[in-house]
Formats: sequence, C-alpha cells, structure tokens
Amino acid sequence: MSGDVYIIEFTNIDNPRIIQRLRVHRSAVLHLVYEQYGRYLLTGSDDGHVFIMDPRPSVEFNLLGHVLIDGLIMSISCNTPTKNGDTKVVVTSNPSPKDAKIEAAHKIIQFDISKDFIKDFSNDYFVSLKRDLKDEVLNRMNLNFAIPSYGAAVGPDKLIYAVSYNHKRLCKILLPDEPPKKSPSPTPSVCTPRSISPVENNKASYLQPMVELPGHELTGGKVLLSPHQKWLATCSPDGKVHVRTLEALERSVSVHAHSFRQGGVRSMVFSSDSMYLITCGERDSTLSCYKWNLTSAGKNKVASAVEMFRTINSALTGVRKKEDELISNMSDWMPSMSRPASRPHSVIEKDTQELSEKQKAVQNDEIYSTPTPVPSSDATWLELQELEAIKEEDKQYADMKKELRTEIRDLRRTIQTMMKKNEILPDIEKLGHHEFNLDVEEQQRMQADGDAEVEEIRTNIEFENLAKVYLRDVIRRNCWDSMVVKGRSLKAFHILLEVTNYPMRARKGDEMEELKYVTKQREIEIAEAQARKEITESQSQPGTSSGERDDRDVDDESEEGDGKEQPSTIGSLGAMYGGGSELFYSQFELHTRQQKQNQIVLLKDAIHRIKTAFNKEFDDVYKMKEMEIARIKEKNVRIRKIMEDLSSKDSVWQPEWTIDEKPERLLQVDDGEVKVERYISPEQQAKLDEEQKLEEERRLREKGDNARERALDMMMGGVLEVKKEDELKKDIPLPAFMTKSQEEWSEDEKKAAAEYEKKVKELNEEREKYRKTLEAELKKVQTTLADTTANFDDKLSDLFQRKIKTEMVINQEELKIVRLQYSLLQEEELGTKEAEFTRKLKSRQTKKSGSQTAVSGAKKESEQFRDTYDILVAEDKVLDRVFKREFADVPASQVDQLYKLFKRRPRGRRLAAELSMDVVATGNPYGDRPLSPRQQLSNMIKGLHELDDESHMPEGVELAVWQRMCEARKSKLESEQNVKQKALVMADMNAFLQKRQEEDENWKVDIEELTDCLNRLQEEKLRFMCNLEIQFLLKQGQVEVEPGPFIYDHTDSILIHRGVVEDLNATIRQLGEQKITAMTESKDFRKGIHVLEWEHKKNLMQIEDLMNKARDIQSLKVSRELQKYLNDADHESKKQQEIGKLEETLDLQDRHHEKNMGERKDTISQLRHTIRKKERDNHKLMRELQELNVTVAERKHINAVNADKHADSGAEKRMHDIVQRRKLVDLAKAQAQEVAVLRAEVERLRMRTFPALVQVEH
Repeated sequence: MSGDVYIIEFTNIDNPRIIQRLRVHRSAVLHLVYEQYGRYLLTGSDDGHVFIMDPRPSVEFNLLGHVLIDGLIMSISCNTPTKNGDTKVVVTSNPSPKDAKIEAAHKIIQFDISKDFIKDFSNDYFVSLKRDLKDEVLNRMNLNFAIPSYGAAVGPDKLIYAVSYNHKRLCKILLPDEPPKKSPSPTPSVCTPRSISPVENNKASYLQPMVELPGHELTGGKVLLSPHQKWLATCSPDGKVHVRTLEALERSVSVHAHSFRQGGVRSMVFSSDSMYLITCGERDSTLSCYKWNLTSAGKNKVASAVEMFRTINSALTGVRKKEDELISNMSDWMPSMSRPASRPHSVIEKDTQELSEKQKAVQNDEIYSTPTPVPSSDATWLELQELEAIKEEDKQYADMKKELRTEIRDLRRTIQTMMKKNEILPDIEKLGHHEFNLDVEEQQRMQADGDAEVEEIRTNIEFENLAKVYLRDVIRRNCWDSMVVKGRSLKAFHILLEVTNYPMRARKGDEMEELKYVTKQREIEIAEAQARKEITESQSQPGTSSGERDDRDVDDESEEGDGKEQPSTIGSLGAMYGGGSELFYSQFELHTRQQKQNQIVLLKDAIHRIKTAFNKEFDDVYKMKEMEIARIKEKNVRIRKIMEDLSSKDSVWQPEWTIDEKPERLLQVDDGEVKVERYISPEQQAKLDEEQKLEEERRLREKGDNARERALDMMMGGVLEVKKEDELKKDIPLPAFMTKSQEEWSEDEKKAAAEYEKKVKELNEEREKYRKTLEAELKKVQTTLADTTANFDDKLSDLFQRKIKTEMVINQEELKIVRLQYSLLQEEELGTKEAEFTRKLKSRQTKKSGSQTAVSGAKKESEQFRDTYDILVAEDKVLDRVFKREFADVPASQVDQLYKLFKRRPRGRRLAAELSMDVVATGNPYGDRPLSPRQQLSNMIKGLHELDDESHMPEGVELAVWQRMCEARKSKLESEQNVKQKALVMADMNAFLQKRQEEDENWKVDIEELTDCLNRLQEEKLRFMCNLEIQFLLKQGQVEVEPGPFIYDHTDSILIHRGVVEDLNATIRQLGEQKITAMTESKDFRKGIHVLEWEHKKNLMQIEDLMNKARDIQSLKVSRELQKYLNDADHESKKQQEIGKLEETLDLQDRHHEKNMGERKDTISQLRHTIRKKERDNHKLMRELQELNVTVAERKHINAVNADKHADSGAEKRMHDIVQRRKLVDLAKAQAQEVAVLRAEVERLRMRTFPALVQVEH
C-alpha cells in the first residue's frame, strides 16, 4: 500500500532475500506486469502514471521513464511476438472513476516499446527532464471502448481480449495499424492534457468487438494471456475461472475457484510453463493452485505450447545465469538504509520558514532567492526527477532570474519612496494605497469580478429564500391552513404527562355527498325492512288482537332485551365514545359488495365523530388551562409584590406555553430568534431615521408644561392614595439633638427622645405584624395555586385515560375498515379470476368446435382416400395374380423365368431413392432435395429400359413374349409406384388426422380443467360470501384458544354461545357421574368374583387336607398307645394330667433356660470386653510394630553404614530384635485364634437362643 516495489531473490526458495526497494508510486501499486522475455517491468497505480523499468540487476533496476495516463488505470498488458521484436503495451483506464456510474474501463492507450529502446536510450526520448516519454517515440494511440469493459489482454496479431460490462461477454477487438484520423467537422479548441489525443473522442476511435463469446455470470473480472500466447484465462466476481485456447474461443474449461459470496476471484497468474494456474480470492484469504489433468489427446494439443515455453526458456538461460550471478553477490536491503536520521520538516513548516525569510529579506531591502529544494526521505522516483529538473532549470536561467530579482528590488524601493512621500503630503493631495497598485487593469478586473461574485451570491440567496418561502407556503397551506382542527398538545403542570388532540382536515365535498347518499340509502333500507317485518307479522297472525300482539311484543322485548346489538357483537366500543349510529349494518349481514362499501363510509364517519367528540373535551381542558395560566399570572403579580415587600429573592413559578401547546408560534419569527445582525438597506435606514425623528418630537411635546402633573406633585407628592406599606417603609426622622451626647440633653429633649424611641418601637411592631400578614397571604396564595394546578393535572390525567380508550376504539373501527377492504380486494380478485377463466373457457370452446369440425372433415377425406387406396392395392395384386394366366401359351419353365424377371427391379435407382429418403429423414434444410414421385417413376423407367434390353432375355423366349413381359413389368412398376405414392399420401393424411385428434383431445382436456377450476372458484366465491369474518369484543377468559404470536390466528377457531358450553358441561358432568357409577358397580362385581375365587381355593385346600388326613388314617399303625387311647373311657382327664405335667416341665425348662441365658449373656459380655481389650492391645501393638519397623529400617541403614565398625554388637542386637519380633508374632496369632474361638462360641450360643424351624417329613 506504500507504492514501493521490492526486488526479491528466489534463487534459494527456502531463504528468499529482499535485494532492493524502489520508491515508484506515492500510493499503492495496483498493477505489476513483466514482459515475457524479462526485458521490461511495467507498474501502475491510481496516480495516472505507468512506469517502465529495466528489471536486470546488472543495470541496478534502472527506471527508464513513465507514460501519463488519463484517469484510473484498470489494467496493463504487454505482448512481444518474437524474442527481438517490439513490445506492444495496452493500458485501459476510466477517465472519471469518481463521477462515472460504471466502474469499467472506457479508454484504451496503446503504445510500442521498440527493440532498440534500451540500446538507443537518450534524452531525446523525453518531453522534459521528468522523463515523460514522447508519444511519437512510443507510437502512442488513444482509443475508446465502444462498450465499457473490464480487463484487457493483448495477444498476437494486434488483438486484445476484454470482458464487456453490459453483456458480460468476452470480446475480441482488433487494434488499428494507425491512429484514427481527425474528424473533419470543426470543433472548438479546448485546453486538454498532453496525454489526451485530439482524436480520442472521434467516432473512429471507438473500437467495436469483432467477436462476442459467452462470459461470466457477474460483471467485472480480469483477462490473462498465458506466457506462450496460446491460452486465454478470464476470472470474475462469480468465483469461476474460464480457460480457452485462442484457436477455439467458443469452447472453455471452467473451474469454480472461489465463492461469489466472498467476492469471487481477485487475481490469477499462470506459471512460466503454463501448466499451473494460481488464483487469489477477493475476501476469503485463500490462494488456490490448479494443475492441468491432461488426457492423451490433450497432451498432444499442449505439446506445441510446451515447446514454445522451452524455446523461450532456452533463449533466456544465458541471460538468467549471468543476472543470477550478479544478484547473488548483492547485499540484502535493510529498512534502516532508507530511514531518515531526523524528522523532516513538514510542508507547513517549510512554507512558514520560507515566508519569514521572504519578509526578512523585504525588510532588509535584500534580494531573496528561493532555496534549492531538498528531496524528502520518502520521495518517489518521479519527485526526484522533478527536483533534478528544477535544479537544471535553476542552473540554466540563473543569470536571468538574478536580473529580474534586481529589477523587482529597484521597483520596490521606488514605490516605497513614493509611499513615504505620500504620507507627509496634505490630505487633499494624498493618494490611496490602491493607487500604488501598478496593475490598474488587474485591480479593476478583480473589483469587477468581486462585484459580480457578490451579485451572483446575492441572487442565489434570493432564489434560495424564494424557494424556502414557497416551500413554507406549501407546507403551511397543506399542513396548517387546510386543517379544521389544528394539532396541538396539553402538558401537565407538575407531572410528566402530555395529551395531544386529533388534527382534522375539512371533509371534501365528494366525501360529504357520498356520506349523505349512503345515509339516505340506509334509512330507506331500514324503513323497508321494518315495513316488511310488520307485514309479515300481521299476515302470520291474522286472528290475534292488537292487545295480544302488544303483550307478545312486550314479552319478546323483555326476553331479547332492547333489540340492539351488544358491543361484543358490534366489534367495537364506538357507541360509548360518540361513534354510535343506527345506520350501521350488522356484521352478520355484510354479504354484498355495496353493503361493505357503505359500511366503510359509515365507519369513517364514526371515526370522524369519535375524534370530534374527543377534540371537544380537549378544547374544554385547553380553555381550563388558559384560565389557570391567566389566574396564575394574576396571582403572581401579588406574589411578586409580597416578595418585594418581604425582600425575598426566591423565584416565582410562572408556567409558560410550549411550542407543542401553541404550534402557531412556529409560524411567527420573533426578533430574538434571529441571532445574526439584520441587514438594513439604505431605503429602510432612511425610513427608520424618519420614524425615530418623529418619535423624538412627540416625546419632547409631551414633556412640555403639564398643569395636572405639576399640581399633583406640589399638593400630594405625586400620588392620589396613601398606601400603608409605603408608610411603613418610611423611617421616623432622627431629632437633631440626638447627635449630641446625652449629658447635654435638656428635659424636653429627653422627653422627645423617649417619644422617638416609642414611635420607633411601634413602627417596628407594625412592620413585624405586616410582615407576618404578608407571609400568611403568600402561603395562602401559593397553596391555592398548587391546589388548582393539581386539580388541572387530575383533569388532564382523566383526559389521558380517555385518549387511550379513544385510540383503542379508533383502532377497532379502523381494523373493521381494513378487514372490509381486504374482503373487497379478495372479492375483486375472485371476480377477476372468474372472468379470466370464463374468457379462457369460451376461447377453448371456440377452438374446440373448430378442431372438431376439422377432425370430422379430415376423417371423412381419409375414409374416402382409403377406399381409393384399397382399390389401387387390389388392382396391383390382380396384376401379380393374372401374370401366369396372360402367359398361358408359354411353357411353364419359361413362365417361371419370366416371372422372376417380372419381379426384378432396377437396383441402383432404388438405392438413390433410399438415399433421397434418408436425406428427408435427417431434416437438413441444406441437403439435397428429395425426388418427387414423378421423378422417381421416370428414373425407374429409365432403369427398366436397361432391363428391357434383349441381352437380358432368356434363351428360348420369343421376342413378342419378351416385349409383352416388359410391358406387363412396366405396368406393374407404374402400379407399384402409384400404390407407394398413395400410401405416402395415406400416411400423411393419417398423421394429419392423428394430430387433429390429439389437438381436439387436448382442447377437451383444457376445457374440462378450466370447467373444474371455474366450478371450484365459484364454490370458493360462494363460500367466501357466506363465510363472513366477524370482529368480536370478548372479555378475558372467554377465549379458550391458545395464544400464539402477537397477532393471534383464529382461523381454525369457532364461536359458540355460552348456553351451548353450559349444556355441554352439564352433559359432561352427567356422563361422568354415570361413568363413576358404572365403574363402582364394576369394582364391586370384580370384588365378588375375587371373593368367590378365594372361597373356591379355600375349599380346594380343605378338600386336600381332608384327603391327606384320610390317607394318614388309612396308613396309621395301631400302637399300644393308640389302643389305650381307644379303649380308655376317661381319656380327657389323663390328657389334662399330662398337659399339667408338661406345663410344669416347661416352666422348669424356662427357668433353667433363663438361668442359662443369663450366664451366657454374662459370658458374652465378658468375652466382648476381652475382645475390645485385645483389639486395643492389638492396635497398640500395631503402632509399636510400625514404630519398630521404622526403627529397624533406620537401624538397618545405620548398620549398613557402620557395618565394618560394629560387626559383633550389631549381630547380637539384630538377633535380639528378631527373637522379640517372633514372640510378638506368636502372641498375635494366639490371640487371633482365641478371638476366633470366642466368636464361634458366641455364634453357637446365639443359635441356641433362637429355635430353628425344620420341616418334618413323613
């Protein structure tokens, strides 16, 4: 972005080096193009310069010169056809990139760099010392694009390739050999830059494309030619890259390199052998490399291109080797090499210093010479050349400049002497300073230019003021004067509350006429509906008396209410806010279009009445505020007077009207609002002076002798009424004797002093009493003002609540209007669709009737032709069948030979006919035309003449017979050709008939589809007219639809009466109770089933037990005890005795068991105590063991260290430790065994305490 060009050595790819930095441009380098043989390097930027550089290290990267370009450089391309040929350069530019709507290039600058440019390099090539190259040296041509284009690549044969802006196509343009000639029409001479040719705006300079080919999908892009000049690549913001060959531009290979959402492809470049293509994205920070994937055929095509690359590479091998050796010996470029030693002076500092030196030279009457400019640290090559040119000019014209400066100094001295003499002359003889201006004409011209500019500015300001006045009048007329009710607001005194009214325009005449018409129409409709109702009721009840009817009407009214719709069904609360009307249609009756339009008119009138009603309330509150402010102003006069009497500096609260409350003040401009000084014309100033003079005269007349005022001043001090507060403000004059000391006072003076002190005390008391009275009055007035303003704020709060509800009602009415308008639009759309379907249906039916007529006619003609064709086929078959009968007089062997020859046909002619039919089948309009049936027949007959030759006659056949056979064959051939011709005609007729039938069927299908669509549309229209959209006002809790987004969708909802819901709830409760009763009965029944099942199982178990007992009894052995039991009569007493003994035994055993249990428990407690003690001992031993282990380890370590010194004593100690540890281990094992024995004993005792249930088997 700095405008520098860095030269980097890539001999070692892993370690690239920066060799040189060239300061070429002031802004960013946008274009960097190498000539394909490496002789030149072209750079371009947005500064309008193209620099030509010799990029060889041997010449230290010498900048040869630059070319001026008009506008923003869009692309640079160069081409050298041969190694030692001239280089053709094409630069495209946009002359006005900031003002142009199209960012593409409009101009083409083409110039040539000769092959001897570097060898013959001299100063004659340049226009000036700035090294800007001459046009004739470069053979420069300034041309124009006929179509603005992006990118440009110059190729062989003076062809350039670019992408057009409007068509987004690849254009092939031929460059002219010579510059276009100047247009013969006279044109005014205009001073233009040197780089612009006088013929560049000529029509001949606009280049038209020779060929246009499909390009990219988005505008923009670049064009690039491969190094071997065989391939052309284009890229675009659509992200695609197209590669073509110059021989076949219509075919391309495409690759999607980058995403168009990220800006597509920014730039691309071929490798030196053109086998790789590298692309860079615009904003995706991606660099992509693509390699050709060639087939065998593609490799053959690429061979010539690769061979050309090898030729160029071999030609550059020697030069490259030489330059590589030089560049490898060059040192690296470092940033410190170009860094300035100190901060350079800025432009402002230089100008200030130069101005001070000039002033100093003028004051000292010296000759000032402009110092030689010094280049800045970051000066570009062009700036350095400009400075060198300035230095050369200084050297060349040094003497001339010195003479001019001397003459200027002498002239300055003369003028200064004349001005000094002028200062001492009398005033009448003095000259003005402008008289010393030597260039009087220039002075007059500047004065005239200044006056003209002032006049122009004044005229422009007057026109602007006039436009603003007109705009003000338009705004005032449309937004203020046309409003019947001006928009304004009301603000509260003490709270942040503001209420606005409804601005309203005067209703137009057509609106009032429409409202009047709709109102009259509705009155007629209501009267007609009422009359029809009365007639219907009177006819339905002929025998009912009027009294009974009245009673029934009263009952109906009592049942149905007052007969009016409720707000819930009306859909708004407009009737409560001044928008009610008896003329409204019911929402359930809006079926026709006229009813909806009338309802919209009535709703708009209701909105107007609602706004009017609110504005009336607003005006009342507004007047109340006016009265309050007037009252506050009136009270504030008294408050200020009281504060003045009390010498209070507190501020007085005075409410003021704001701009929102008094908007008419916006239309009035006070003098205090204008902050600038008012301009007063001479005429206005004279008028003001005259008015001031008259006012001064009037004031002097009023100051004359006024007897009334003089008498009032003399008699009553200038006032007619003496006020108490004025008297209290007066101080009692101090007696003169009180200035003396009290010792000098006389008795009278002492009495007078006492009297004076008494009066002063009474005056102070009166003042204090009056002050308290004023304070009480001030508090009362302020309290009154606070109460009244608070009451007004309450009124305004009520008005604000009213405004909110009014807004709600207006929105409800407007919502109904919007729904009605939407319904009208839907109805209109349905009507339009119906009319369109009807029109299409009629058109299809008309075409269907025509198609049906054509089908019937074609069918009739086809049947007639088929009869003719069948007759011809039958005749042709007859000729074949009667052949042998016609040659009955010929031997049978000859008849067979003649029949074969009769079937024979010319072979070559048939092939030609088939070929002609093949040509017809291909459908090529430029092929040979097919033969007509007549031509085919004539060709066949010509072929038959060859077959009729006697050389083909079989042996033994007479000539008359042969001729007769030839005639029969000719007749047969003509018949066959006639049949074929008729068959073709028949096929065409059948195809025509089939096509007509298909068309007729298609029309029929279209008619059926249109009929179905029309029926569905009519059903939809009928459903739309019957299915009305109603707006309801429902209370909270009456909507049982789940809320969705902000605007609820009630499309699938239904509105039902409350009684229906209650009936459904009652039915649901009744069914629920029935279900509960049924479930209870079912539960009881199932419970009974479970009880029966349980009893059944119990009986089964009893049966099984009884059977087991019976089995046991049967298998029981009769022992002595059993016999004794059976024989003993008093078995129960013995049994009781045994039971008593057993009980005593059980008691004895229980006592013994309890005793044993106590002993065992004592034993267990002792064992547990012993276990706990052993556990504590074990735990203590474990700690000791751990300590011993640590000690042993330490001792081992110590003994290992001192093994040699204490060998004998260490062995004894270790033996003692081992024995002690062995004893401890044995003791622990013994204790563990004892614990195990005790645990087993505890378990055994526990098992004895609790009996075990063991199943006894029989």
